[in-house]
Order: sequence, then C-alpha cells, then structure tokens
Amino acid sequence: MRLAVTLLLNAGLLGALIAWLRIEYRRAGPGLRRWLLPALGWRLLLTAVSSGRPSPDLFTSNPALPNPTKWSNWLAAFFWEQPAQLWPTLQSAGFHLHGQTATFYQWSNTLFFYKILALLGMMSGGVIWLSGLYLSLLCFMACWGLVRALAQTFPLASAAGAALAFLAWPTVVWWTAGLTKETLVVGAGAGVVALVLPLLYGRVPARWWPAAGRVALALLLAWVMVRMRYFFALPLLGGLLALAAVRLATRRGWWGRGKWAQVGGLVLLVVAGSFVALRAGGERLSLSYFSREVDANYQHGLRTSAGRPHLHYAAWQPTPASLLRHAPLAAAQTLVRPWPGESAQPLYLGASLENALLAGLVCLALLAGWRGCPGHLPAALVALLLGYCLLLAAFIGLSTPNLGTLSRYRIALLPWLLLLLLQNDYVRRWLKKIPGGGKQSG
Repeated sequence: MRLAVTLLLNAGLLGALIAWLRIEYRRAGPGLRRWLLPALGWRLLLTAVSSGRPSPDLFTSNPALPNPTKWSNWLAAFFWEQPAQLWPTLQSAGFHLHGQTATFYQWSNTLFFYKILALLGMMSGGVIWLSGLYLSLLCFMACWGLVRALAQTFPLASAAGAALAFLAWPTVVWWTAGLTKETLVVGAGAGVVALVLPLLYGRVPARWWPAAGRVALALLLAWVMVRMRYFFALPLLGGLLALAAVRLATRRGWWGRGKWAQVGGLVLLVVAGSFVALRAGGERLSLSYFSREVDANYQHGLRTSAGRPHLHYAAWQPTPASLLRHAPLAAAQTLVRPWPGESAQPLYLGASLENALLAGLVCLALLAGWRGCPGHLPAALVALLLGYCLLLAAFIGLSTPNLGTLSRYRIALLPWLLLLLLQNDYVRRWLKKIPGGGKQSG
C-alpha cells in the first residue's frame, strides 16, 4: 500500500513539473524562454554529481547519533505507520526512535532540516538522491520565478543578468543542487522576493485572492528561511517590509517619488526597525547574544583551520564594538578570500579564480555607476539588496574564518550580489552576445 501511494505521489509530482514547465515556457518572453531548459539541464547535471558527493549537512557532528539521513528515513517510516503523530512530532524539539534519542533546542536549524528530510523521504520512499532531486527542483522553481518576476516587473533591467546569477552561476547552482541548507535558504529567499516584487512595483490585482495567495505563500517561505538561518533571513525580510512601507507611502502621496527620497525612507525605516527589534526582540536578538555566537563560531573556525589559509583578526574581542570595528574588513575578505596564489589546492584555486572574477565585476559596476549607466533596477531595491549583501558578508566573514566553509556559506548572498553586478550597461552588452541575452522582456 505504501509503495503504491509513493508511486502515485511521484507520478503526480512528475506531472506537476511537466505542467509547470509548459506554463512557464509559454509565459516567458522570447529572450528569457531560452534560459529555461538549459538552466534546468545544468541543475539536473550538478544535482546528479552532488548525489555522489554527500553534503556536510548529511552528517551529524555528534558521533553518538546516526546521521541525518538515517534519522529522516526513520521519521518517514514512523509518519507512514502513525500519520496522526506527524503534526505533533514536527512540533517537538526532539525524537526518540529505535532506542535512540536526539534532542535539540527549539530553534535548531539542524532539527528543522531533519524534519524537511523526513517529509521529502515520505515522497521519495527514503531514496536519498530522489529527496535531493525534489529539493533541488523546488529551489530551481523559486529562482526561475524570481528571474521571471524581475523581467516582468522591470522590463528594462537585464533578465539575462538575473538568470546568470540565480540559474547558471556554477557555485550557486552547485551548493543549491541537492540536500543542503543553502538550497532551502536561497530557494526560500528567492521565492519570497519573487512573490512580493510584483505587489510592490506592479499593478495590484483587481481581485483580492491572487494577492492573498501570494502573501500566504511568501509567509510560508519566510518561515522556512527564518527557521533555517534567522540571522540571514531577518535582514532581508525586514528590508522587504521597509520597502513595502515606502512603496505604500509613495502610492498614497505621503512620501516623495524621487529615487533618493525612496532610498532615504528605506534607510530610515530599516534603522528604526532594527532599533525596535534589538530593544524588544529578547535575548536571541540582543547584541550581547549575537557577539557571543559570533565569537564561538570564530574560535571554533580558528581551531579547525590550523595549517590552512584562514581569516584572522588582530585585537579580536567578543564585544559589539570589536565586531563593528572588524566588520568592513570581514565583508571585504568574504568576497576576495582566498585570493589567487594563496593556495595551490584545487578547491582553493577554483574559489580564488571566482573571487578574481567577482573583484573585476565589482570594479566594472563601480565604473558604470560613476559614468551613469549602472542599470535599470529601482534605486531603493538596489539599496536594499546591496545592504543585505554587505551585512551578510560582514557576518559570515566575522563568524567563519575557515575559507572552505566561508565559500559555501556566502552562497546565501552571492546570487543577490551577482544580480546587482550584472545589471550595468557594460555587462549587459556582453550578455547580449550569448543565447537568451538579447530581448529581455518576460
């Protein structure tokens, strides 16, 4: 019986994917349409490769416990046997199965990841590569939705730049092609922005239910993002709320329509909201808690990076003032380390080449901005995404001295940064020379 239900579920999912592809292919404009199937094929290829190289997220740091894959399969089997216990178990902070107990604090992202794996395992029949394929495809659908939303909402912007950033950039696709936490974080974030942007900058639907459906799905994805890495999620979600308030004030005539007026309003609301959150957010949003968590991760990273290239900060102190003092250097190092020549190991060499390319794109974007051709995204949206990227870069650089881990964690910000760097007119002219880079309308 369970096998028959599993086969029906998989057949239904395959049918839904085919229907989604047909709808998206029809909705996309001629230029954007040419990205859809090649980008999907690229993701499927890297998903297949990654299935033979399990992510670190599929192994527990506690040798006394089974790895997450085994726990998720046990949970999936338990849910099939006792479906009435599915919801209570998903709300619990621990599991007791097969004579073994795993207990976490309620907001553990590892705990949440176990639960996601278990739900995927119910559909895949416990086949780990199939669960990874499901998650990878969901991330692809969210990223494609963002690219198409950008193309439709801002027809003058470079849709090819957005597609390259979210659908084709090798490291972005690699780290979001399978059972990784980055797949959930990037996919959920892209989905939230894809759903919200048309409501902020497009025409509000005449009927209430399409907008309500978008908001409900956006809230679900925001919850996933917060549960996975709330230090990453809160700046983006808070920035989107501030942008929504600025756009509402602009539409009602309460605030100026000029780009600098909207950027100023966004900054004021973000600063005010951050102050309120720090004052009223409790222990887990306090500066002292943040400092302790960053210091604990930094010290652990130093201990595990001996003999290898890593980040090191002089006069380091686990205080808010010390973190603020080191933040600019940390943000810069997140984007350029390892640099070319720092290590001859293949992984470090590949990362250093990517960093050299990123540095070149940054310089090109600065030149384009200086010459007045930075691109056609709204200034307030650019300010939001740029601030988000810099804040995450500083946080990752402060808390993750291990350069291998850093290269992985920064995937949470990399596609957003690339989206901005690939919008200027210089890059746009180059992108027109590749398939799908010509006509941008979606």
